[in-house]
Amino acid sequence: MHLDLDVVTSVARLLYGANWQRPLARGLGPLHPAGARDSIDDRLVRRWAAGQNLVPGWVGSALVTLLEAEASASAAHAQACRERAERLRLALTPAFQDDEDEDDLRP
Repeated sequence: MHLDLDVVTSVARLLYGANWQRPLARGLGPLHPAGARDSIDDRLVRRWAAGQNLVPGWVGSALVTLLEAEASASAAHAQACRERAERLRLALTPAFQDDEDEDDLRP
């Protein structure tokens, strides 16, 4: 089985942006079915992108793994941003304001 190039391209662009070939090669390396490696040859990925070679089926499950990892990392990043925003909001808010000060602010 071979994977559709449009699927690979759309997922790779989502994960890595416009210059996706080399980062995809690095992302696929640890997920290679013949054993983990730092990267697959990025020239192979470029040949896929050019339509010169078919994309092997194992890349589909690897893309699922990469998408899930990115989703988890993004969720963790979003949570950290929310927590940092709350800490900053609390730091910028006065600890308390007595009733007299509040009365002075009313028209």
